[in-house]
Amino acid sequence: MSERWVTESKELLKRMTMLSSKEEKDRLEAVNSILLSLNVLERSLGGWKFWVRNLSLMSHFSLKELTDIEGTLQRHVRPFIEYDIEATERWKDKFPQELPREKPEGKGKSNVDTQGIYV
Repeated sequence: MSERWVTESKELLKRMTMLSSKEEKDRLEAVNSILLSLNVLERSLGGWKFWVRNLSLMSHFSLKELTDIEGTLQRHVRPFIEYDIEATERWKDKFPQELPREKPEGKGKSNVDTQGIYV
């Protein structure tokens, strides 16, 4: 499984590079590239969450390995969330005040509240 995951991930990175490096792209191509990036990130996060929720798997990691993972994720997540906040503030006038719901009540909600507590 992990070999296939790595192979697929490398292919996705190549595809991201190909889409983002195109010199003369139109708005649809830019949106396509953004969506691919978000989908690749979502895929990766899903894999991480699968691992971390598997306590029998996590029991094989030392405290040092776990704190290394924690630190690395913090260094990557913090700047992304800071960018998310900045982008939301910068472009908030481009979006309606109330976005329409895409999924039924209770579906697709975050499992983390605003204090970062898993609920």
